[in-house]
Amino acid sequence: MLDKSLNYLIPNKVKDLTRLGNNRDAGYVVPISSLKNCNFMVSFGMAENFSMERDFLKFNSQNEIHMYDHTINNNYFYNRIYKSIKRLFYFKSSFKNIKKKFQDLEDYRNIIKNKNVIHFKEKIGNLNDTTISKVINRIKNNKKIFLKSDIEGDEFKFIPEINKNSKNIHLMAIEFHFLDKNRDKLKEAILELKKTFYIAHLHGNNYAGYCVDGLPRVLEITFINKEYYEVNENEYNLSFPIKNLDFPNIENMKDLEFSFNV
Repeated sequence: MLDKSLNYLIPNKVKDLTRLGNNRDAGYVVPISSLKNCNFMVSFGMAENFSMERDFLKFNSQNEIHMYDHTINNNYFYNRIYKSIKRLFYFKSSFKNIKKKFQDLEDYRNIIKNKNVIHFKEKIGNLNDTTISKVINRIKNNKKIFLKSDIEGDEFKFIPEINKNSKNIHLMAIEFHFLDKNRDKLKEAILELKKTFYIAHLHGNNYAGYCVDGLPRVLEITFINKEYYEVNENEYNLSFPIKNLDFPNIENMKDLEFSFNV
């Protein structure tokens, strides 16, 4: 049971939650009503798993995506293949693993070839990095945006800009990292976002484990814009994970369980 000081994280109960992406890392739980309204995704952080982005494109053939990651290109995938082959000689890899690395490269090539997808090799943050304002200004015709972020702690840099650019952002899935060290930043960010957004869902990433007080070190948080969506502000989800919606990011490890004390 989490301490009551963390109750600012409690999500409102949203009845039409669904899963977008796979049942492992890179899949997120979102309200289907918000998802149906969105026709544009902004994706911060790519790595090698694009299952959520692919699902978003399948959801509506007219949907578009701007992907931002300054670390990903063909060489990133070539290096992963090379390392996997090299590790084979030390019995630390397998042909199955090598095949998976080649498939990841093929997936990357396929998604960036899609006419509705643009990959910007830019770092998201503030100051000299690409800002939310610049990201939004690139999107024409007042699109209804789904913003997804998994950028290993840099999310705290762009949060102050979100509310100033919230008019077109209907839905967000943001992964908050290193919460054993960033607890004050987390509270400041969440209280700021809750001025404009409801929290619709939480999930703990089991890759990183727990903080000493039982809060997951990495939290996936789903937000919906108050201007466009209504919730019963007296109904909440208090215990996680939710069966048949949440799945462990690392599938052979137990998912992280936590609940709020009200």
